[in-house]
Amino acid sequence: MKMRKAARAYGVALLYLALTAHVGSPDAWYEGNAGPYKVIVQVRMPGVVPGVAEIFVRTPGERPDTVTVVANKFDATGATPPPEVLAPVEGDAGYFSGKLWLMSGGSNSITVAVSGSRGSGKAVVPVLNVPLRRLDLDPRLGTALSIVGALLFAGLVTIIGAAVREGTLPPGTPPTPASRAKARRAMFGTSIVLALLLFGGWKWWSSEDAIFRRNIFKPLASKAVIEPASPRPRFVFTIADSIWAHRADSAWLRRHDANSFTPLIPDHGKLMHLFLIRDDLGALAHLHPTSTDSIVFPSDLPPLPAGRYRVFADIVHESGYAQTLVASVGIDSTTAALAASSSSPASASDPDDSWFTGPVERGTRSVTLADGSVMTWTGARNSIPAGEDAALRFEVRNPDGTRATLEPYMGMAGHAVVARDDGTVFVHLHPSGTVPMAAQMSFEMRQPGDSVGGRLGARISAAEHAMMSAPMKAKSEVAFPYAFPKPGNYRVWVQVRKGGRILTGAFDAPVVSGAKSAD
Repeated sequence: MKMRKAARAYGVALLYLALTAHVGSPDAWYEGNAGPYKVIVQVRMPGVVPGVAEIFVRTPGERPDTVTVVANKFDATGATPPPEVLAPVEGDAGYFSGKLWLMSGGSNSITVAVSGSRGSGKAVVPVLNVPLRRLDLDPRLGTALSIVGALLFAGLVTIIGAAVREGTLPPGTPPTPASRAKARRAMFGTSIVLALLLFGGWKWWSSEDAIFRRNIFKPLASKAVIEPASPRPRFVFTIADSIWAHRADSAWLRRHDANSFTPLIPDHGKLMHLFLIRDDLGALAHLHPTSTDSIVFPSDLPPLPAGRYRVFADIVHESGYAQTLVASVGIDSTTAALAASSSSPASASDPDDSWFTGPVERGTRSVTLADGSVMTWTGARNSIPAGEDAALRFEVRNPDGTRATLEPYMGMAGHAVVARDDGTVFVHLHPSGTVPMAAQMSFEMRQPGDSVGGRLGARISAAEHAMMSAPMKAKSEVAFPYAFPKPGNYRVWVQVRKGGRILTGAFDAPVVSGAKSAD
């Protein structure tokens, strides 16, 4: 019984996570180039559809003359609306802000256009525009509205009664018993009609509220299990949602009033980026399971310590629709020992798989990596205001103190994972931000006549392969644009590749309330 209650409580926690896009971190971040200008874009999503997004664009270096933004849905066939001009922020050169209506739900993009003396350019930022929450009525406002409604109800009934009782009598003539009886019947009838109208309005509102609740964003239902296997246990992640299983069955989708999902496409060369994070943040695994049916994703279990783990799986659809699936799994001590005895980096299911365990010294700004190199959080602060630039900038030096040369890790200089200690925030970051590379390509490369699962997917895969194969400029530093959404205790894992080896540094990040904290 206790285990059942604990599982139910854990399920409620996961449901809460599922109701948040990017798991508690709904803002979209992008850092890259818009023609000759470098831009850092933050999109604060409205959480309702339609809604107004807040957009902030910073242009390090020379300030452009004009910055505009325009929204476009993935499957839009008509002309785009006229762009909105962002206003310069007073007292902060090179910083622009503004608001933009997002009218359609689902996979959208925001095109940031920059122009100035150096020329012009554009950057496409994919965003997922979905309803995330239902606002409850303030009890005090509800009480006040109920009192006003009762007074209006009584007032209208009284007016109807008075009109029927005295409306046809000459001035000064008292009502007759017959007119009084007629007035009472009119008041009773009016009360019945008003009550029926109120009941009908309540039923209509309840129906609309139920539809809204059903449409609140929920990632595809999923589950995770540990299976015994030889020579080592397997971790199996399954997309268990019926909508995904019947995505090609148009009749089933119509019967269940469900929308079809487009196929999955690789992001950074992987169909899924999967993360296991122990509840106490004491262990992390970054895996890339394969799949033959896009439903079941198995991989070898890495040598993780026993415990309860939160599971987060990032996937990207061909439409640019990106979501993080959530589940949980427990690893017992026997399974952990078996995985540890049969594991090594060379035997990982995928060469880009990695894992990290070990204590993290609170307040430290430098950590020693597995090869003796030192990673330093150069932007670290004693406390970080929520909603403001987190300054996630890191430098890696060799054991002798010289600057290290980082190698591409899945096409990037590094990857970062951010998690809040209670599991309500999780995000997988790249130097380009929270935007999946494949989602961005799906908007940039779409052409008229592209079919689902056809030419577009093939072009994205080819472009991804070319990008990941391109040499990376030698560097020893890596940075990630991001702002923590709310106060709390966070852990940040930073992963880089050096000397052919994936290295992970872990840091604690205490976040305090800030002027831009999430509600």
